[in-house]
Amino acid sequence: MTKLLRQRLLQLLLVILGISSLVFFLVRVSGDPVAAIAGTDADPETLAAIRSNLGLDDPILLQYVRFLGDLLVLDFGDSYQYRSSAMGLVLDRLPASALLTILAMVIAVGIGVPAGVLGAVHRDGFLGRAVNGFAILGQSIPSFVLGILLIMVFSVSLGVLPSFGGEGVASLVLPAVTLSAFICARQMRLVQAYTLEELSKGYVRTANSLGYSNRRIRYRHILRNVTVPMLSLVGLELGQFIAGSVVVESVFSWPGLGRLMVESVAARDYPVLQAGVFVIGVLVVLINFIVDLLYQVVDPRLKSQLVAK
Repeated sequence: MTKLLRQRLLQLLLVILGISSLVFFLVRVSGDPVAAIAGTDADPETLAAIRSNLGLDDPILLQYVRFLGDLLVLDFGDSYQYRSSAMGLVLDRLPASALLTILAMVIAVGIGVPAGVLGAVHRDGFLGRAVNGFAILGQSIPSFVLGILLIMVFSVSLGVLPSFGGEGVASLVLPAVTLSAFICARQMRLVQAYTLEELSKGYVRTANSLGYSNRRIRYRHILRNVTVPMLSLVGLELGQFIAGSVVVESVFSWPGLGRLMVESVAARDYPVLQAGVFVIGVLVVLINFIVDLLYQVVDPRLKSQLVAK
């Protein structure tokens, strides 16, 4: 376990350093933020003064060394757009994004896993065909298209749910459903495939011959074995949730981190972009570490394999 902790800590440091450095150089290639800060009517002297004040007139390597020093103390500077701490802005928006992501993940897992199992058990019946159809449809519709369709139906036509904002439980429904749809559909397909594989194994036939009920076989034995690969999938899908939240938060004007990142890209707000990428990178690595620990709870036989990696 100690070895695993050391490996994950080293991985965390390398991932954060690599991603933060990549973003540092990419955002500077994208353009100069000084014009966006000063406005279109600013004279050259004003532009030069702003550039000097922000340290953007220094050589790129000097800026990078200064950035690494600030990274060690988690100081990303002040936002060019909001004139306040970049890390503070990111942390203020993080709870809204976390709430949306957690709810979407609960919906995706809560519907996708049972539906996948039922679709495999009844693969030749109506239920199996319905699961396949929904899985294909859910993976075919882009998030922004689904979001707009849901707004048109439930907000514009029926008027039962709000189309934007971040206040109240009702405002969570449409964004969470939109964000979870693709992942839910993919989980249906994968769980169905895993379950079909388990159904063909010898222990299922043995359990049937011993008189165990189908319900016990499905939910005590098959579902437990399916859970192991699904844990890995959920950890990997965190990146999909984060990428999807950028689009979903923009469509529904959700006041989360994804929307802040989009606004920062448009404004070339370097400090906020760098702080946001740092926080997202830390969360992704930590959640994958938690998934590794859950492996050992679900299947203790994997403990030695995880430590040996």
